[in-house]
Amino acid sequence: MASRALACEPSLIVCDEPISALDVSIQAQIINLLDELRQGHQGLTYLFIAHDLSVVRHISDRVAVMYLGRIVEMTDCRSCYADPLHPYTRALLSAVPIPDPFVEERRERIILKGDVPSPLNPPTGCPFHPRCPIALADCRHEVPALRDVGGGHAVACIRV
Repeated sequence: MASRALACEPSLIVCDEPISALDVSIQAQIINLLDELRQGHQGLTYLFIAHDLSVVRHISDRVAVMYLGRIVEMTDCRSCYADPLHPYTRALLSAVPIPDPFVEERRERIILKGDVPSPLNPPTGCPFHPRCPIALADCRHEVPALRDVGGGHAVACIRV
């Protein structure tokens, strides 16, 4: 099936959780295959949807972080991991384990309070404000637009 899809030389392939629930060795084979396909086909782009942030870091050029179905931050991969600007992105990345036990022990963990709201009944204003550690009163009323803050780094937060 996959070879038939590739035969028409698509410019975009949507990969929705392509390696979830797979053994680590199989995950590596799939990622290597995706890398080989991209190198062999000029102009091939992947829309890679995943929850595994270490895989996202390995395979991505650009990253979009979503909360309740809305993009809250979008930037190049290096900037996302080195200098996350949205409080949700910061919280997500603080939960990714670091193999070095000394670094892991000293880094800041951001523990979000409360439960994830229902996407069917999202909160007014910024969808993240009920759990956001830096929310202001305006966050309850204003839905922040995704705006470029420089260098192709876009953030949906009135505090950034």
